[in-house]
Amino acid sequence: MRFPPAAVRALLFIINGLLLSSLSACASTRDIRVPQPQTFAVVEKEAPSAWAISVDITPPPGMPMGGYSVMANRGQGFRTRIKARVVYLNDGDGQSLAVVQTDLTAASLLLHHEVASRVAEHTGLKPSDIAITASHSHSAPVNFFDNDFYNKHTSSGQWLEPEFLEFAASRIAAGIIEAHDKRRPAKIATGKKDIYGYNRNRSLDSYVLNNNVGEIDLDDPQAKFRAVNPSLYMVRIDVADDDGHFKPLAAFSSFSVHATALTAPVEVYNADLFAYAQKDLEWKIHDKYNTDWPVVHALSTGTQGDMAPALEEHGDNWITHFDVNWKAARKLGQGIGAEAIALFESLQPQLTADISLATAARELNIREHNSIGDVEICHDAAVGNALAAGAYERRTPWLTLIPFFHGGNIMARRWWFFTEGCQGNKRHLGFSFLQPILEPKDSFPHTVMFQLLRINDMVVLPVPFESTVEAGRRMAHSVAEEFAAAGEDAGYVWVASNANGYFGYTTTPEEYRRQNYEGGHTLYGQYTTPYLAGQLGALAQDFLSRGRVQQYLPQWQYHLKVNDFLPQPRPAGGERQWLQAPQVTLAEEDNEENYIAVRWRDVGPAAIAFDRRLVGIEQRVNGEWQPLVVDGEPIHDDGYDVEVRYLEDDAQGMAVYESRWYNPVPGDGYRFVIAPRQDQSRLTSGIFRWEDGSDSISLAD
Repeated sequence: MRFPPAAVRALLFIINGLLLSSLSACASTRDIRVPQPQTFAVVEKEAPSAWAISVDITPPPGMPMGGYSVMANRGQGFRTRIKARVVYLNDGDGQSLAVVQTDLTAASLLLHHEVASRVAEHTGLKPSDIAITASHSHSAPVNFFDNDFYNKHTSSGQWLEPEFLEFAASRIAAGIIEAHDKRRPAKIATGKKDIYGYNRNRSLDSYVLNNNVGEIDLDDPQAKFRAVNPSLYMVRIDVADDDGHFKPLAAFSSFSVHATALTAPVEVYNADLFAYAQKDLEWKIHDKYNTDWPVVHALSTGTQGDMAPALEEHGDNWITHFDVNWKAARKLGQGIGAEAIALFESLQPQLTADISLATAARELNIREHNSIGDVEICHDAAVGNALAAGAYERRTPWLTLIPFFHGGNIMARRWWFFTEGCQGNKRHLGFSFLQPILEPKDSFPHTVMFQLLRINDMVVLPVPFESTVEAGRRMAHSVAEEFAAAGEDAGYVWVASNANGYFGYTTTPEEYRRQNYEGGHTLYGQYTTPYLAGQLGALAQDFLSRGRVQQYLPQWQYHLKVNDFLPQPRPAGGERQWLQAPQVTLAEEDNEENYIAVRWRDVGPAAIAFDRRLVGIEQRVNGEWQPLVVDGEPIHDDGYDVEVRYLEDDAQGMAVYESRWYNPVPGDGYRFVIAPRQDQSRLTSGIFRWEDGSDSISLAD
């Protein structure tokens, strides 16, 4: 039986904590100083413009995957690529911004600083003009955070991987520069659509404690589907083609759901359910409008802290299921994608070339600046017992039977003594006197970039926390009140979680008192959400009264433990060749998919370049070979049905790989095609035929 991630977190923390601390002392460290940009290009006044681009940041195999702690595997390849989607906007009046959606578990302040430093001189973008958001996939590479705590605990590997940080930062920076340089005259529209049936509240017994939510019957099986954030927010961007006709370019959007439709045993990088929602809009809008450019759907997560995917429930018990259900992820993701397409189309009449942009940002060390008004958070972070037994439906075997670890249990929280302080009734995992020994207070994240992006009547609040639904409402309300008081139009105000960094969760004080999983992972105590709301409100007030706010720490400097996870280059002296002809494997369980697989020998994993198109399926039609497209989906490894994975090293610096075509369609005249790599020429498989339901492949002579 595979244990859920929280089990390993607790066991590592409590049982092996001292051992890990001794190992930590031996880890190499690195001082990283990111130059703060001092020189900025002049943003010329011109017609409002925009461009968008998808940048591939899929790494080679070997990176730890984040979100499921050490129970997660190292990525052996990918099923859906890891992307960074850049949307650049210029209002024509000297203000521009770039929002970057990533398929990562969370963004990183260190990543943000690296990107901002690299693009300023060319684009004129200030750090406040750049937001890096995330879809929160639990099957994406991590270990690029700005603190040792999350570089240690979010994945199956420990410490910062500098090579991946450099790879991601350079790619995203290049994408922003390219989008800036390719900008075209633009129109935009903003909007929102409430959609239900795609998320559910996994912590309803905490949510009902909020003073303002009204009566909710916990025995009502539909209550968890109503106690959600149903809002799908969107900015639609159209640009002019060479003839001056405006056609769709991109959507920057947000929906509040955990990207955990796929569970810990998954072995390949992927964007989880978000991949389907992103790609369906990109393909269908491109085909409908016959655009001269790829359409980009930058879909990030919103207030998803207590929002689980609306999949079949497995109950709150310690005998949990960890099947990797790609079919369920696909169904849910495509449903969200269909809703996004409908919203995108509905915004067409509202498109306008009258674009108004503004940004503001303030960096604070929240340990040094831990109060605002009469609200004060803890000076030091602390992890609660409630993490140990995991979140609803991901309970930890055995540990969940111990009342002190089971979130929400009366024994998992303090009731009588020491409940008035900033950490409230949180029981410290490993005891309050021992936890600082195992986890030094300086290892936790402590620098927040409070940020505000205004795009016409939409105000986006990127925060580095997993915000619960009600916590997000309160933060957005704080900002909306400031805009209303200033007589400014803010039709939509919403929180983008896991943006520009990662701090765990933030719950409301009422939710925190129950000490469910989310409360146990609210590091800086019970008043975190009021503090964040206060800081965001103050930022909005200063922005509205003074204009642009840009306040950063004096230096961007980090002292981090480092490690190596990516494969090292090896000279390749062999030739690529097929090792296995196409073979079919039929699904045996309802949650499984049919697939056709091939294996081949190729250059080593450091040289295979997973961030470039590698594998596709072609079909012979009227004697001509054509790339296969099924119902609008291109059948290659930049879709969602072709997987590529590294299996093992081979002789002469070569390696063995496998590619699987999932959900194959019956037909004949098919072949796998492997794109050239280094000095290795294009490789094509034998021609094959597959009949629906057959457990064998017919190969042509």
